[in-house]
Amino acid sequence: MTFPVFAQLKGNPDNVCRSGYFPRESKDYRLAKIKAAAGDKIHFYGDDNERCPDDQTCRLNTYVIRNDEVIVSRTFGKFACGWFQPRRGTETVGWIQTDSLAWRENIRRPTERDWLGEWRSYDNYIRISKSKELGKLVIRGQATWGSGSRSHSGEFDYEAKPVGQTINAGDGTDELDCQVAMHLVGRFLVVGDNLHCGGANVSFSGIYQKKSRR
Repeated sequence: MTFPVFAQLKGNPDNVCRSGYFPRESKDYRLAKIKAAAGDKIHFYGDDNERCPDDQTCRLNTYVIRNDEVIVSRTFGKFACGWFQPRRGTETVGWIQTDSLAWRENIRRPTERDWLGEWRSYDNYIRISKSKELGKLVIRGQATWGSGSRSHSGEFDYEAKPVGQTINAGDGTDELDCQVAMHLVGRFLVVGDNLHCGGANVSFSGIYQKKSRR
């Protein structure tokens, strides 16, 4: 199966696959499950040098196993740039061989209800609720960077209409105005901004999961 190839972010080599760039480098994120024999470890590969990821010296210690779920942003040769969140610990972003991926093709088109709720990525959150205007949603977000006297914050409050799996929202067309793109990928919300949605180093970019109701 072919997979759309999107250009790397401007200024980055094509072989770069890293956490900070991942939520902003694609318009067609997809889910896949790992296909492997029981007990096999499918390792991630890094991007430390120009030979990566297609070199054994680029292999990382982190790995996935059969039926683990990953989000893929794009491909590069026989590798895919993937994101994985284990049950414990922090996420891994890196190259993974595409022949280890079983693409999820049975994901239904999102309904309005799928978007609604509070989505969190570490201390950042995005709350999505119904708008009074038919077809639109109210999207409010808050993000922080740093702590104490060195902390910076950002926020946005928009109304926008979902188009398929995507919501694009922003203040205007100027590149310095806050712009946010959200992609609903299964149970994950992939959020990328243009780094103009708050104070220094503040970004909403990340993989969000919906906060469960108690």
